[in-house]
Amino acid sequence: MKRLLWVVLVLGAPLAGQTLRPGISAGMGVTYRSTPDVVTLVNGTQSATERVGEFRAGAEFFGAFSMPLNEEWVLKLDYSYQIASMNIATALETAQFTITQHCPTLILQYVLANQGTFNVRAGAGAGYHFGRLEEKFFTIDNSYSAHGPAFLAELEGNTAFGEHLYACLGLNAGWSLLGALKDDAGRAPGFQATGEAVTMNSFGVGARLGFTYYIN
Repeated sequence: MKRLLWVVLVLGAPLAGQTLRPGISAGMGVTYRSTPDVVTLVNGTQSATERVGEFRAGAEFFGAFSMPLNEEWVLKLDYSYQIASMNIATALETAQFTITQHCPTLILQYVLANQGTFNVRAGAGAGYHFGRLEEKFFTIDNSYSAHGPAFLAELEGNTAFGEHLYACLGLNAGWSLLGALKDDAGRAPGFQATGEAVTMNSFGVGARLGFTYYIN
């Protein structure tokens, strides 16, 4: 009986729940984002001979620090830098538009599973994000910026390579309400058909791949 109990304990050890630990994560990912006002602006480029779609793919680079609050909740400070481009052909030359965003976000995660060799968390949070639109076309070389609140929901999983190093995978969806774009002089890139200013409001989804290092 004792031998059987010992075998069960040994085989079951990797599946036993472990105490949550602080972690540092970093990696990169892909985003798929819709910024309707900017797309309308791009498609309205003078002498354009094509149109771009509402959603665009982009790259993301991220870093995060997570701190357990108890055995069920984790507070995570997340920062990501996102970049995407939209080029559109015109009768003169290709017009180039580049969108970048700095995205610091505070996220509260609920622990769905913590089984030693892996953990899974679902979370939601908010932050204050900063966006920039750069426009290069013929003699035009302008840049505009916007900033405002943003909201994020995510699902994150970490699976062990060793005691401290884990692979980090994530899925997320977010809404950014960055408001009207303006240059350094306060000028807008244009106006919509309704007469309203062009905003950098957007919705997007993304996937991440990286590493997490647990400190303790």
